[in-house]
Amino acid sequence: MKKPSASYPKNGEIFIADLNPSFGREIHKKRPVLVISNNVLNQVLPTVIVIPFSSIIPQFIGPDIVKINKQKGLNKQSTIIVNQLRSIDKERLVKKVGKLSKTNSQEVEEAIKIVLDLN
Repeated sequence: MKKPSASYPKNGEIFIADLNPSFGREIHKKRPVLVISNNVLNQVLPTVIVIPFSSIIPQFIGPDIVKINKQKGLNKQSTIIVNQLRSIDKERLVKKVGKLSKTNSQEVEEAIKIVLDLN
């Protein structure tokens, strides 16, 4: 592992990320993502684990989708598509735009447990 970085993406922060190119049904283009990997790994690894946001609010919201109200870093109501979580290189992170609220963070944690069958 490399030396820890003083400036690194932190768990719960929202970044704009360039998710192109993508394949098949993977979410693509520049969009907000939520960093969910832990801060110890975020300091030393060249990658982070993220979940993309979408501005499309589906009619049915299943356990893999968390509805997020407009807040710092999100200029409109959005959803976090937990089943699209993935590891990306930090080079894909364009800029930090905010931090997810504590309430929404807890909702995302619960959705991750469901999607990854961690209960």
